[in-house]
Amino acid sequence: MDNKQENTYKNIYRIMLVVMAAVILPIWYLGRFQVLNLDDFYFGAMTHHAWIRTHSPAEVIKAACEQVRFYFFAKQATYSSVFLMSVFPGVWARNMYFPVPVILSSMIIASVSVLTHTVMSDCMGIRDRYRTGIVSIILVFVIIQTLPVPLEALYWYNGALHYVFMESVLFFETACILHGIRTTDRVTVIWTTVVASVLGIIVGGGNLVTGLQACILIVLHVAVHIYGRISGRNENKMWFLTPELITVAGYLVNITAPGNAQRQADSVMMNPFKAIFMSFYWGAAHGISWLSPMSLIAIAVIIVVMASLAKDCKGRFFHPGLMAVISICIFAAMFTPTFYAMSEDAPSRVQNIIYIAEFVLIFINIANAVGYLYTSDKCESECGSFFRRLFELTESVLPGLITAGGAAILIVFVFCADKNEFVTISAIRSIMNGEASRYHEQSMERLEILYDEDQPDAVIYGYTDDAKPYLLFKQDVSTAEGEEGYWQNIEMSNYFEKESITVVSP
Repeated sequence: MDNKQENTYKNIYRIMLVVMAAVILPIWYLGRFQVLNLDDFYFGAMTHHAWIRTHSPAEVIKAACEQVRFYFFAKQATYSSVFLMSVFPGVWARNMYFPVPVILSSMIIASVSVLTHTVMSDCMGIRDRYRTGIVSIILVFVIIQTLPVPLEALYWYNGALHYVFMESVLFFETACILHGIRTTDRVTVIWTTVVASVLGIIVGGGNLVTGLQACILIVLHVAVHIYGRISGRNENKMWFLTPELITVAGYLVNITAPGNAQRQADSVMMNPFKAIFMSFYWGAAHGISWLSPMSLIAIAVIIVVMASLAKDCKGRFFHPGLMAVISICIFAAMFTPTFYAMSEDAPSRVQNIIYIAEFVLIFINIANAVGYLYTSDKCESECGSFFRRLFELTESVLPGLITAGGAAILIVFVFCADKNEFVTISAIRSIMNGEASRYHEQSMERLEILYDEDQPDAVIYGYTDDAKPYLLFKQDVSTAEGEEGYWQNIEMSNYFEKESITVVSP
């Protein structure tokens, strides 16, 4: 690639970075209007009480550890999730919820970007930071903007921490292992092993869907390594077993804890064979429905960019058909835990991480197919020569194709009919029409009453209809037992140490 081409891709990459920053900032800004809600009261009560009584960070951490121990024996053993959910920002101050969307969106952006870069640079041998960066930006843009339930992925700390955050940690762990096994530098091997091991501890104690996904990937990785050793195609790099065994050990502790048995007693389990069948069925149903016009355009642009990089590919690749089958199985397996344990489809917060995984798997399949078609011995045939010529032609017209694809994505983005279809558009809408500020104002009025120790029997107002932003509001608290939001009443009463909480119409 000559300097003129490199400068062209550099300019495109910089423009895309600016656009990405511009669409992320409203998402972050909307976070200033959010307050603690839903399960935050449930998981944060013990640590909140510790902070209110002592104002000692050490006591808060101690309370979080005590909560992990309690849940291990009483409900669930997701030790890393429970600990992190117990120390969410709202525990420390009522106005400390604004970092939540920054933390969660940054985790998605960083983990997907790092994993895709690792696949392209380490697994494919591509050394083109601008075109690989363009691919990462397009992928991240689509994922962030089209999340199935963005409230539960970006603005609800406990729900998102348990799922989106943990899935991001798995992506980081995977990237560390992939980078480490493809380096000859001893220092890199050491730091990737240490970092991946720490991340493995966190993943093993996270949600069961991500943990199962990690175990499947580990089994596949070990199988590929064994095959490579038998065929004499790879070196002895068994160090990666350390973080992977740590992940599996954490997951085994997670799923065999006493608390899980008690929780399972209240659920209706599904026959495992039926659960697997339902996973494939609903995996296909959701997977197809999640392919929106924007995502299809983005996938087309990614294919074009990856095709232009084909001549730089090195290494070995799977047959595209085999990779597709493996990916479909991994994708479907993410639905299995909820079908097996609760006889129901994945809840919305679980669907968020399956959605992210779908697009990462699509990218991996594109990367693998491009590498296979260009480097395989079959490329010496007439069909293979056709693909080579096609890839080389793609590179010559790539800037125009990227520009056209990017423009199409922005047109779909800006002129969407449903203003809640894309996260940034929804955030801007809620900020501009004032519903976000009304929601925040009414929330703070509630908190003034709930934090008042002189009101043991608190009376609060329900939210008005014009103060329920799509990205911030999910469910209001209710007073009557048996109503949908009554469980929040119980948890809020415990969190704020109230005798009762009565909700009246606004």
